[in-house]
Amino acid sequence: MRRCGAHLVLLVVVVWLIVGLFGCAKKKPADTKAPTVPIGVSITAVSSSEVRVSWKPSIDDSGKIKEYKVYRNGQPFGKTDQLAASDKTLTPKVKFCYRVSALDEAGNESVQSPDVCAMLQ
Repeated sequence: MRRCGAHLVLLVVVVWLIVGLFGCAKKKPADTKAPTVPIGVSITAVSSSEVRVSWKPSIDDSGKIKEYKVYRNGQPFGKTDQLAASDKTLTPKVKFCYRVSALDEAGNESVQSPDVCAMLQ
């Protein structure tokens, strides 16, 4: 009986060590902070019906920016992981405005940038 008791104690110690090393490791706290607002949003005319919207990168406290959301006239227009987007569906002599927000890997979205507006001739 003594041998079974010693093996049981040894088994309990091994399980306790495994749980201590792997099961209770400190987890990184959840990312709940949004990235900074994209700045320097600008519009460049490419043709009579196309513009290129560009901006400077946002910063996120926990790492990389996953993507940027582009809004046209207050409505979602598209997503990109680049620092620019093209809009090829414009009508000349109609005012259009863009905003951009940043999303991090955790899905936190920044505040939208201020409107930048233009009208193609």
